[in-house]
Amino acid sequence: MIDSHIPGLAPRHIRFAAGYACTCIWAVVLLSSAAFNAPQAPYTVATSMLPGLVACLSSIFLFKRFPSISGRTPFVMLAGALVCAGTFMCTHPAPAHIAALHVSGLILSGFFAITLIMAWFDTFARLNPRAIIVLAGCAVSIAAFACWGILSCPREVASLITSALPLLSVALLPGKPEGDLQQSMSGRTLREVLSAAVPLRTLLGLSITFFIVRSIAALAPEFEQFSAAVSPISLVVPLCITAFFIGSALLAKRHLDPSILYKILLAGFAGVVFLLASSVGITSSLVFYAIIVCEVMTWTMLSLWAKKTPVLPHVVFAVGWVAECVGNALGQMAAPLLAAQGSAFFALAIVLIILGVGFAFSEGQLVLDVDLEENDTRRFSAAEDSEKDGPDEVTTADETPEETTSGFMGHFAAQYDISPREQDVLALWIAGRGMRYIENELFISESTVKSHLRSIYRKCDVHNRDEIISLYQTKSQEAE
Repeated sequence: MIDSHIPGLAPRHIRFAAGYACTCIWAVVLLSSAAFNAPQAPYTVATSMLPGLVACLSSIFLFKRFPSISGRTPFVMLAGALVCAGTFMCTHPAPAHIAALHVSGLILSGFFAITLIMAWFDTFARLNPRAIIVLAGCAVSIAAFACWGILSCPREVASLITSALPLLSVALLPGKPEGDLQQSMSGRTLREVLSAAVPLRTLLGLSITFFIVRSIAALAPEFEQFSAAVSPISLVVPLCITAFFIGSALLAKRHLDPSILYKILLAGFAGVVFLLASSVGITSSLVFYAIIVCEVMTWTMLSLWAKKTPVLPHVVFAVGWVAECVGNALGQMAAPLLAAQGSAFFALAIVLIILGVGFAFSEGQLVLDVDLEENDTRRFSAAEDSEKDGPDEVTTADETPEETTSGFMGHFAAQYDISPREQDVLALWIAGRGMRYIENELFISESTVKSHLRSIYRKCDVHNRDEIISLYQTKSQEAE
């Protein structure tokens, strides 16, 4: 399922898909299966997610002190072992029949699972956008087939396999990377970090989507007969979704707006679910697929967003996961109140999912450059090399930054249709500032700086910093 011709992606990266899929399988099996927990019990999701919520909120509010979690470090390995122990306590018949141990296992595994998931999120945030989409798509099929296989086993065996998933995920996690994604957030307020992490509209959409999916999961029958309810034919669904992810990554050219692709996927998937629900009813297999698809799409969206924002990846994940947690918890608790609505609720749920996706994936907010072409790399390499020696060196010959970006900038920007944000980047760029300085000064990511510069170059019909400076100086002299 891996195409080696996709930039930034190699066959060895399939372990990334498997590693993330392990965390997805663990969450779906633990929280959505009657083999270990009663789906109608409101405390199940809340007890597991509340500790994770505490961990995420701590990383958000302590963003200036909370370290970035990258790679297979001793701390991440310890977290994986504790998740394994907690999962065994709440799933295996021997300890799980004791209520205190069952609840303790949910709390222990829920709290430390966040550390492992953050480590994988940091790994994905470093990948090429195409690679993120392909690997996340592969994770859909891996998770779907694995869930089916695990829940077809006796409870004791399923418990051991589920408990081993965190350890397997840690083993697949790459080592600590050489390069760090640290961005300067020391001078930023919590409000600035939150506003730059994930848009509020997106968070609202995620909460709505997971509220509906969790409500349906809690109401769906046949959980006890999951293995019997899932036929080999139904497993074609996740394979088709994987094909959609890979196809979208292959067909995308220089720019990609995942919002449109994911709306098509979710709308089509919701339509299929509605048709099947109307004919054969809501089955456990459909619920599992819906949960897995929503989890993977959220993961993909947040991973891509982490490449667009200057906020550290683990903070981006934490903010998005809080929205997911709120939706899941409210959906689980509201399910008994919605049970009396029957099929009318399921029909309404499909509409709400589509509306929620409309909020979460807003066009124009997540447009990314999926590849950096060779000429772009050469274009910016000189600037990046100069940053290593002195990121704030002025490359203009005679003028200071203040003189270079004097009052003529507004007239120049209007003449070449340069947007206000591009104007901010241009002012620093022609003043000789390096990319890292611009990132920190404007609180935007490196890819965003490059995107703005490419747009400026295109509008001004220039190819490098010297040419844009020369053009600016020429126009300024003509205006005088």
